[in-house]
Amino acid sequence: MDLEVRHLRAVCAIADHGSISKAAVALKTSQPSLAAQLRRIESMFGSPLFERGRAGATPTPLGDWVLARSRSLLPAFEELRRDGMRYAGRKLVRAGCISTHLAVHIVKALRELMPDAEIDMRTEEAMDVLPTLLRAQRLELATLADYPDRVLVPPSGVGYAAVAAEPIFVGLARTHPLADREEVELGDLADEQWCLPVMMEVGHRDHFTEACEKAGFVPAIGCEVTVSVAVDLIAAGRCVGMFQATSRGYPGLVIRPLAGTPLSFRHLVGWTEAGPVAPHIRKLVATVRQDYWAKAGQSPVYRGWLRRYGPLPQP
Repeated sequence: MDLEVRHLRAVCAIADHGSISKAAVALKTSQPSLAAQLRRIESMFGSPLFERGRAGATPTPLGDWVLARSRSLLPAFEELRRDGMRYAGRKLVRAGCISTHLAVHIVKALRELMPDAEIDMRTEEAMDVLPTLLRAQRLELATLADYPDRVLVPPSGVGYAAVAAEPIFVGLARTHPLADREEVELGDLADEQWCLPVMMEVGHRDHFTEACEKAGFVPAIGCEVTVSVAVDLIAAGRCVGMFQATSRGYPGLVIRPLAGTPLSFRHLVGWTEAGPVAPHIRKLVATVRQDYWAKAGQSPVYRGWLRRYGPLPQP
């Protein structure tokens, strides 16, 4: 077997996400397929690259050696691809998106404003890596989020624009004693087990923890799982969790606003100022903002909240 760029990407993804299953989701492939690919790569090298166990996948000494060289080679391949496309007169937009509803609006706006561009979309469970990728020009565009007490500042050569500020709501089982309330006090959830997102970014985690402390309690973290698993656990009454206000809901649970809006975040668009998106950024942000508010009105709980309070001011 010849070593290919995709093999280097696979090895890096497994190391970055800490498990083959999470890396498979990020690479948009199946867990068995990625596991088989890793076995072929390890067979070529003649030794395991990862120790697999209940805690996930941990690089072996050989794995660390391969990772160090892969991380130095991959940016060069990306630069070759990008510059080659530019030389041939083609436009490439590499967009990184976190798990918010803004990703759909971004892709739609890009296709309308740059119909001749090739759009390469990647998703990240946590946002922390995206500003670094923008600064290194390994992405041309990204959806980001920040929090009232942790406002993001763009690195050199990168621009940020705000789309909208959004409250964070709470998800409860339909059978939960507080499920019938129009709004829920955060302090009334002091005795609950909380379900948090996998690889929750630092800003979100700190914002959540500090809000709970202001409400008079330290949150008990019951588990850290994907959205699909969280929904099942919450619907079964095992825990409660945070949800975007724009969510339309899930079977077996209800989404309720938190009284006084102790939790919120801001949707941002980030772009490289020397990249192909920069000339279109004003129209892109305006289009994404318009699409966001059109979709926000389709969420019954958020629509009612907006009627009562109006949009959140942006920091």
